[in-house]
Amino acid sequence: MRRRALGLSIAVSCVMAMAVFAPVAAAAPAVGANPVLPPELAEAVARDLGLDPQQFLDRADAARRLAEFAVAVGSEGVTGTWLDADGRPVVTVVDGPIYAEVADAASANGFATVASGIEIPQGVRDAVDPLLELLPFDVAPTAGPIRPSSYLGGDSFLAGTPAGLGLRCSLGFNAVDPTRGSVNITAGHCNPAATGSADSTGAYPMYGTLVGSKFGSFYRTSQSHNDYALIDIDDANVGGFESNAVRVPGSGPLHVTGTVDPIVGAPVCKSGSRTGFSCGTILSTGQNVTMGEAVMDRSFSTSICALRGDSGGPIVSGTLAVGIASASNVGDQPSCEIATVFTMLQGQRPELFATPINDVLAENPGLTVRTS
Repeated sequence: MRRRALGLSIAVSCVMAMAVFAPVAAAAPAVGANPVLPPELAEAVARDLGLDPQQFLDRADAARRLAEFAVAVGSEGVTGTWLDADGRPVVTVVDGPIYAEVADAASANGFATVASGIEIPQGVRDAVDPLLELLPFDVAPTAGPIRPSSYLGGDSFLAGTPAGLGLRCSLGFNAVDPTRGSVNITAGHCNPAATGSADSTGAYPMYGTLVGSKFGSFYRTSQSHNDYALIDIDDANVGGFESNAVRVPGSGPLHVTGTVDPIVGAPVCKSGSRTGFSCGTILSTGQNVTMGEAVMDRSFSTSICALRGDSGGPIVSGTLAVGIASASNVGDQPSCEIATVFTMLQGQRPELFATPINDVLAENPGLTVRTS
């Protein structure tokens, strides 16, 4: 089913009233037996998901293990994976000659199993079918230090001209391109130039109402199947894009440790320059979403509220990169509080649609997200 949603970029000039947080230096969070997450992250997880930090990380890890298991077994053995309402990982096993072997392996990994021939409630079917083709869990230790001048995922930027005309969006994940060096992965529709020409569209930091000096240029833009763009960082600004961190306003940043495919039921959080840091769960994968003339057919949806200006921001599960914020069914609302009431009266809820980060990496061989 094709869904229609609003892109989350917002047209701006050099005068605007939306405040953003300027980059600040902060220490890395430590995650261990007693996980210490940035306070604002822990607050968002408790507020939006009703989970404590350890439960959040446990569910994120369960989703990662499900993704790896599905890749290892293949579609001939597994047709569906998701986390149920209690965070329990569930696998749908193909009812065939290898059923017993796959079911035993799933049980050994702590997964609940159902046979593909068993009738699954329609609500669950809608959420898990069709699933995205899952890709391997990726870890690439390429992170640099966080400096006072560092740009982090979720920070505000302008895609446009030195005069301050263009679209306001959010930076996504810092990454490394094997031929260009430091880059940032953001949303494709943030680039106002149809061709994505580096000559016509630059990227400029925004600090409240102010537009700073250009830090990079768009060099690849996709609005076919997936919605993403790659920003080539100018040599003079490379040092500001070497960290692996995601902005958590008012707190220390969250450090990305790898990438993972979207799994229905997995807890996720987004960082955006308009609405900050908030959390929800993955509702579905393999979604068709129409944004103007563009159609995304590989997106996943989440129960997160996002508004114009949040486009391009990073979405994480635990400390793993999952996707790039692209579109919302409430993007034109003035606040998430009003958006929640508005959709509730229609029998719906806010949804944020996103491009899977592993799709972006697969379409750009050698591109890696900075991780630690």
